[in-house]
Amino acid sequence: MNKEPTTQTNNPADRRWDRTLARLRATSLDRQLASGTPPGWNRPLAARARYITGTERGQTLVTDWKHLLDACTQPRAARTLRTPLCRDRILAAEADIHDMLAAISEARLESAAGVAMASLLLRDGTGPLYNRHCPTDLTAAIRNATTHIRNRTPAHLATT
Repeated sequence: MNKEPTTQTNNPADRRWDRTLARLRATSLDRQLASGTPPGWNRPLAARARYITGTERGQTLVTDWKHLLDACTQPRAARTLRTPLCRDRILAAEADIHDMLAAISEARLESAAGVAMASLLLRDGTGPLYNRHCPTDLTAAIRNATTHIRNRTPAHLATT
């Protein structure tokens, strides 16, 4: 593996391929970003960082989190195939979630680690939003993501 961050290519075919790889490997790349790998480490990672910190994706992520909050305030369906929500945890963290959503709305490329954390939290069916046995403190995880978004410090340089 190359130890030096890569530079952007000017070849449109290369950029298209990088975006395709970034879509196909979204979860893996988000995990790398969230754990502190710099966005410039490779071109697909850079493409993913640009995508998740873009205005359109940020708005979608905010909408998805708001939908989750709305679902927690609705009456529970008697039987459903949907993954159950840990409503009490989510509602207890509501103020922190709104703070994180405000930060996501202002995210920049340097915020990619925090945005990836917020996205992974939402998508991880084994995480604290959906799994009552998950030991991760939801409020702490949300605050950590918000801190990384607002500080705009690459996660590999920030202390946690």
